[in-house]
Amino acid sequence: MEHESQPSFYAVIPATVRYDKRLTGGAKLLYGEITALCDKFGYCWASNAYFAGLYEKSNDTISRWISSLASCGYIVTLVDTVAGNSRKIWLAEMAAVSAKNKKPIRKNADRVSA
Repeated sequence: MEHESQPSFYAVIPATVRYDKRLTGGAKLLYGEITALCDKFGYCWASNAYFAGLYEKSNDTISRWISSLASCGYIVTLVDTVAGNSRKIWLAEMAAVSAKNKKPIRKNADRVSA
């Protein structure tokens, strides 16, 4: 299911991604597109077909780029089989923040010691 959403006006490609020699130029550009599409919902909703049309590449090429970004630890993907195999992509740094925030607050964590 494609969301009716305008991506952000800019993409972010951090130095760790830009200079990673394991990634192709296309995978680096795709990372930037994913950052732009994460802007509204906190995750990227786009399918391989969406990216393939956008970059005029095959679905297989897009799949390889996504796999390389995931294997290098830059993105986290989840396929929701209940929702018709829809996929969500999170930036790995955002997924880590989200997971960290799910931990319970320790007792007395709000107290400040002098």
